[in-house]
Amino acid sequence: MSVETKPTSSAVLDSTTRGLGWLLLGMATFTTWDQWAIWSTKEDYGFGYLVPFFSGYVLWERWDELRRLLVGTHSIPSAATAKPVIIAAQALAFAALATFGLGAAARAIFGTGIGPTLAISFGLTGTALALTFLSVRGPEDTEATAYARWSGVGLMIFPAAVWLISGPFLFLVDNQIKGALLTNVTEIVSGILRASDEAIRVSGNTIIFPNGDAVGVAEACSGIRSLSACVFAGAFLGAVFLEGGFPGALLRRIAMIALSGLTAILLNIGRNTYLTFHALRHGSKSLERDWNGIEHGQAGFSSFGTIHDLAGNIAMIAALIILAACVPLLNRLGRPRTSLPA
Repeated sequence: MSVETKPTSSAVLDSTTRGLGWLLLGMATFTTWDQWAIWSTKEDYGFGYLVPFFSGYVLWERWDELRRLLVGTHSIPSAATAKPVIIAAQALAFAALATFGLGAAARAIFGTGIGPTLAISFGLTGTALALTFLSVRGPEDTEATAYARWSGVGLMIFPAAVWLISGPFLFLVDNQIKGALLTNVTEIVSGILRASDEAIRVSGNTIIFPNGDAVGVAEACSGIRSLSACVFAGAFLGAVFLEGGFPGALLRRIAMIALSGLTAILLNIGRNTYLTFHALRHGSKSLERDWNGIEHGQAGFSSFGTIHDLAGNIAMIAALIILAACVPLLNRLGRPRTSLPA
C-alpha cells in the first residue's frame, strides 16, 4: 500500500539532491568517455554506444515515480530504516566516490585499462545506488521508510548498473569464458557431426573433414558477441517491460537475463553447426561467399553478405524475437490465474 500526499510549495528537489544529480550526470559522462575506447575497438561491444541512451531513456520513463520518492509526495508505509543501514549506505557512497576518483585519475594518467574501467564503472554504479537510497524523503520532510528507500534503489538499478555490462563485462566475463565457450562449441559441433556419421577429426578448435578440407571455430564463433549483446538486450527488456512489485519484478528480471545468456549460447551452437555442415557440403571457402556462391567484391554480391555473416545476423534477430516473446510469459509467471466467465 502506498500513500500519496498533496504537493506543497516545498515538494521540489532540494539543492542537495539537484547537486547530486548533476554529479552523477558528470560521472556518467566520464564513464562514457572511458568505455568509448572499448566500444570503438571491440566488435563484440558495439552495443555499448546504445548504453547512455538506453540508461537515460529508462531513467526518463521512471522519473515521475522516482521524483515523488525524492520529494516525499509518495510514501510507502513500512518500518523506519535501521540506523546501521543508513551508516552503511553513507559508507558505500563515500567508498564508491573514492573508487571512481581513483579510477578516473588512473585513466587520465595511464590511459585505458582493466583497473581504471573497473573502478570507474563500479564507482558510478555504487555511488548512484547509495545516493538514491540516502536521498529518498518522507512526507513533510520526515524520515523516509525503508521500503520507500529500497523502491528508489530499485528504480535506479538498470540506469546505474547497465554500465557494468558495457565495460567490465569484457574483463570479468569475456576474458574468462571466451576460451571455454570456444572449446565447448567445437566439442558440441563435432559431436553432432559424428552423430550424423560424418568421419571428421578435431585438432584444437579446427574440424577436419574426410577430404582434407577444414573449418576452424575462431574466436568470433565463441558466441561472446551474441552473449554480451543478448545480456544487454535482456536487461533492457526486463527493465522496461517486465511488471510487478518487489520481489516479483526483480526475480523476473534476473530470470530474463539468465534466459538471455542461455538463448545466446544455444543459438550460437546452432549457427556454428549449420556453418560446419555447409562447409562440409560446399567447401570451407563457401562460407566467405554469398548465398549464390559469389565472392565479396564481385558483381552481384548479395547485400545480405557472406554465408558466415548472414548466419550470425539471423541468429541475433532470432535471439531478439525469442527474448521479446519471453516478456509476456515472464509477466504471467507466479501470478494467480483470473477466473474465466462461465
